[in-house]
Amino acid sequence: MKSYILHDDHQSLIQYRKQGPAFDLAIPTPEHYLPLIYALALKEKTDEITLFNDAPVGGSLTMTS
Repeated sequence: MKSYILHDDHQSLIQYRKQGPAFDLAIPTPEHYLPLIYALALKEKTDEITLFNDAPVGGSLTMTS
């Protein structure tokens, strides 16, 4: 998902149900995921995306922002 975001691959993010079981487990229902799509839709070509808070906690929980 981070790679899709950083490489502006919005189509793969929109079609998240086709991305395999890891996406299905991470996004069991869309209401917490869809705001990401809305935020990315506002990105201008000149905007730079940076990620923070993406280190795993407890081995599997990340709160990437």
